[in-house]
Amino acid sequence: MIKTYEPLHHKYRPTNFDELVGQDPITSTLKQALISDRIAPAYIFSGPRGTGKTSSARIFAKSLNCLKSEQATTVPCGECDLCKGISAGNALDVIEIDAASNTGVENIRELIERSRFAPAKARWKVYVIDECHMLSTAASNALLKTIEEPPNRVVFVLATTNPERVLQTIHSRCQKFDFRRINTLDIYKHLLDIANQEGIKYEEQALKLIAKRANGGMRDAQSTLDQLSLLPNGVTKHNVEDLLGEVSENVLLSLINSLIDNKPELLLENCSQLYEAGNEPIAILEGLLNITRDLLLKTNE
Repeated sequence: MIKTYEPLHHKYRPTNFDELVGQDPITSTLKQALISDRIAPAYIFSGPRGTGKTSSARIFAKSLNCLKSEQATTVPCGECDLCKGISAGNALDVIEIDAASNTGVENIRELIERSRFAPAKARWKVYVIDECHMLSTAASNALLKTIEEPPNRVVFVLATTNPERVLQTIHSRCQKFDFRRINTLDIYKHLLDIANQEGIKYEEQALKLIAKRANGGMRDAQSTLDQLSLLPNGVTKHNVEDLLGEVSENVLLSLINSLIDNKPELLLENCSQLYEAGNEPIAILEGLLNITRDLLLKTNE
C-alpha cells in the first residue's frame, strides 16, 4: 500500500488550545467561555494568513463536541470519532465552507436551511465559513438574520484575512478575535522542535532566518522548512537564502562599508555582483533596511 506523505503544516497543526502558538489572549478567552458554558452564537476570527484561525475553529468545535467529555471541555481527546472527523474535515455536524468558491446567496440559503436541523451526532452544530469577506452582499445579508437569531445549539465561526470587508452589521452580532502575527522567536522555537522530531539536519541560523521571513505566519514557516528538508545537506543558511531570495549579509556589509568609506567603484562592483546573482532590487533594499536597523538597535543597547 502506497503511503501518502503528510506535509509538516498538516502533521503539526495544533490539536488543542495549548498547542496553538502565539495567540495566548485568544486561547485564554475561548477556554474561559468553554469552562463557564457561555458559548456565543457567532464569532469572527480575523488576522493574517497562517496565524491559526481555521485551526482554532476546529479546536473550538472539538472542545464543544468531544465524546469523551459529557460537556464542553478545554482539552478535547483527539481520539474519539468526532474529534478525528473534525480534524479530517469530514464531521457531519461541523461544516467548513470556503466562501471564496461559495459566494452566492443560494449557497448561504442552503446553509441556513440545514442549520435548522438538530445535530446528528454532536452536541453542537458548528459552521466554519473561511474567507467570509468574499461573500456577496446578498449572501451576507441572508446570513445576518440567522446569526442574530441562530437555531439552538448552532455556532458560526467566520474566518477572514480582511475583516474591514465584512459587513459592520455582522461584526456587531459576533464576538471578534484578532489573531496577531506570531512572534519570530515563537516560530523559531516551533521549527526547532519540528526539526528535532523529524530528524532534519539544520543550522540554527537557517531556522532563525526562516522564522524571520515567515512574516508572522506559522504555516509559511513550516512549508519552507518542509521544502528545504528535501535537500541532501539539510536546512542551511545558504539554502534558505537561495530559496527565499535573501541577499547575502556579507555582500550587504561590503556595500555599506563602501558607502561609509566613500568608494564609488567598490559600491558599483557590489551592486553589480548582487544584481548578477539574480537578486531583485527590492530584495536588496529590504536587506539594507534590515541590516541597518539591526546595527542601529545593536549600537543603542
